[in-house]
Amino acid sequence: MSIGKHDDGKDDEREEGGHMARMMAKAEAAVADLAKGYTAWASADVEKCAVHLAAARAAGGDGRTEHARDIHTVAHNIKGQGSSFGYPLMTRLGQSLCQLTRRKSFFSDADLDLAQAHVDAMRLVLAKEIRGDGGELGQKLGDRLEEKVRAALEAG
Repeated sequence: MSIGKHDDGKDDEREEGGHMARMMAKAEAAVADLAKGYTAWASADVEKCAVHLAAARAAGGDGRTEHARDIHTVAHNIKGQGSSFGYPLMTRLGQSLCQLTRRKSFFSDADLDLAQAHVDAMRLVLAKEIRGDGGELGQKLGDRLEEKVRAALEAG
């Protein structure tokens, strides 16, 4: 990078720094605009999980696996977006639901009930706009669901 003076006396380096600051401000504003709509589109994703969950219950037996994969796909999106918009508890719940739906090849009624518990927890987080990690209650909720997922995976 060359450092010199323009006719107006500005350093090239200072001009580049100003450009970077403007670009960062634009990016931050774009993220803030996206964050305003986060709860609406995250709620839509949670409802997609609920639809796939209902389809899995209706399918029964081996037919549940395809619907569980659909839940996994949507939960993966939830996991990836929550922390970016100030909802790390959503990321945690999405991660837990991903673990449940990724590794299993057979889904019992108990597994589907556990997936429903994740959906219900996500609905609550979004309805109450619980930002951050949810405090002590969020920690306990995440711990309990993760513990249940581990047990379900160990049981096969």
